[in-house]
Parts: sequence; C-alpha cells; structure tokens
Amino acid sequence: PQGTRDYGPKQMAIRERAFSAIISCFKRHGAEVIDTPVFELKETLTGKYGEDSKLIYDLKDQGGELLSLRYDL
Repeated sequence: PQGTRDYGPKQMAIRERAFSAIISCFKRHGAEVIDTPVFELKETLTGKYGEDSKLIYDLKDQGGELLSLRYDL
C-alpha cells in the first residue's frame, strides 16, 4: 500500500545488526520472537475485535484498501 517503503542493502545491513542486538538481549531475558503485520485489512480486525472496538486505529484509504492498525501497534 501507498506510504510503505523499501530498504536497500546498506540500510538492511544496519537494520539487521540493530535488530540482532535487540533480539539477543530480549532472548537472554526470556522473551520469544514473534512477527506480526504492521497493518491489516480493516475487515480482518473488525472480525477479531468488533465493529465499534476502540482496539483498532483506522488508516486513510490506501488506493482502495481500508487498512487498520491493532491497538498494540
């Protein structure tokens, strides 16, 4: 969707080193790794949390897709 970006090889190398350091620190303290999408289709989230839920944040229409963020993101 509109507003997302790509990272080149140099940027990804920096990001991977930073994330690796953060992840290893978290794992040392008992955390487990998960990966979730940054945004989801609004239809998916309203099915999980309900239509009137305050647990989702609606994003602007992105080229015909109604997208939302979960409350924890």
